[in-house]
Amino acid sequence: MKLLCILITVATVNVSPIMTSLYSDSVYITNKWIKEAADKQPAGLETAISNLINGGISIDPAGLETAKEAFEIESAGPETAISNITNGDRSIGIFNLMLTIPEKKDYRWIHRDDSFFVDLPEHVAIAYQKAVQEAISKVTNITVPDLAPNEYFVDRYLPRYGNERRAITGKITKKLLIAAIGDGAPHFPNFPKICLLIALLRSMRDPKAYIRTVDVDPSGNSCILTSRNGSFKYQPRRKCKIFIAAVTPKDHIWSRNKFVDVLEEIQLWFL
Repeated sequence: MKLLCILITVATVNVSPIMTSLYSDSVYITNKWIKEAADKQPAGLETAISNLINGGISIDPAGLETAKEAFEIESAGPETAISNITNGDRSIGIFNLMLTIPEKKDYRWIHRDDSFFVDLPEHVAIAYQKAVQEAISKVTNITVPDLAPNEYFVDRYLPRYGNERRAITGKITKKLLIAAIGDGAPHFPNFPKICLLIALLRSMRDPKAYIRTVDVDPSGNSCILTSRNGSFKYQPRRKCKIFIAAVTPKDHIWSRNKFVDVLEEIQLWFL
């Protein structure tokens, strides 16, 4: 009798926590808040986004599982986040989820090697969306009704929601970045904030290669933004401008001859 041996290959795959229509609904509602504010009170929307970046994130404790989660999220609020990115803090993921790439939380479009999006529970992702709504409601009189009991939006619309959000937040982030560079010149004491704004704007312009980490040198002489496809180095030079040099993911060798003024780089972005 012959024995038949069968070899079975077992693969282990990281799977993101399941997203339900509740998350899609929260992204849709947040987009309605953003669009209503952009159409009716654009200055208020600009203030709301600026407050999210500068003044801290308000997260509904009911959306969190543990006090530890609450502490971690509050600790990642912009005041702390802007200082923590000098140590490569992952809080850029929080800002990306709120302002840039909300669709990346869904399993269809998630980058499975990005632990921030893979590990983030749905209820926390929803809490971040509600934080954007709250930021807008605090500085405008905009009101957006919740969905009706039988109204919901399927996950496949998330990329469209992401595009709609970036079309609005991209213009505002560009404006905030230009203002931050003007306010910081010539010595740029606000350089970590400038790096964060650059990271968000790059992610908005190219969401497929969104920025995952922002590392600011403690001396304030440079910062490195890293995406899945490569890295970008920014540094103040000539005491009045901030320059960029692109780097390939293989050699990480910066070419001083390729430095370009950031304001020139972003000139045609989000017109």
